Amino acid sequence: MIRYALEDDAQELVKLRLAEQKELHPDADATTDKVKAIEKWIRQSIGNVNTLILVSETDGKIGATCTFVVEHNIPGLVDNGNYAYMCNVYTVPEQRKQGIMADMISQGEVELKARNVCAVYFDSVSASMISLSQKLGYVHRTSFYSKDLVD
Repeated sequence: MIRYALEDDAQELVKLRLAEQKELHPDADATTDKVKAIEKWIRQSIGNVNTLILVSETDGKIGATCTFVVEHNIPGLVDNGNYAYMCNVYTVPEQRKQGIMADMISQGEVELKARNVCAVYFDSVSASMISLSQKLGYVHRTSFYSKDLVD
């Protein structure tokens, strides 16, 4: 069952976020401060009108999550300025390759369209996420630059 995250899900979502981050950054430490920051963000984001956190639940246990953060930017001549950043996309290993994430992303897109969002974007180094996104119609664009502001 795919549903919106509830306040009671916060601890499970923290665990999933840490698992996702450990897969992406195996040498990174999960310090107490980092874990607290993740938990604070999740708790503040559940129920926030500009954040859509979806979870997949089976037998009372969350096995996947996908978050969309809605950004309201200045409108342009070709769009309305409403975008969503897709992040925290994670499925526990034993539930992968079952179509759960594809269903979650598709359900999220329906909700985002209802919220007048004109586009979804994400960044990832995960080959499986890149492959899935391409199957769902996402295209790679290289029209932006970034600069890290943290040492």
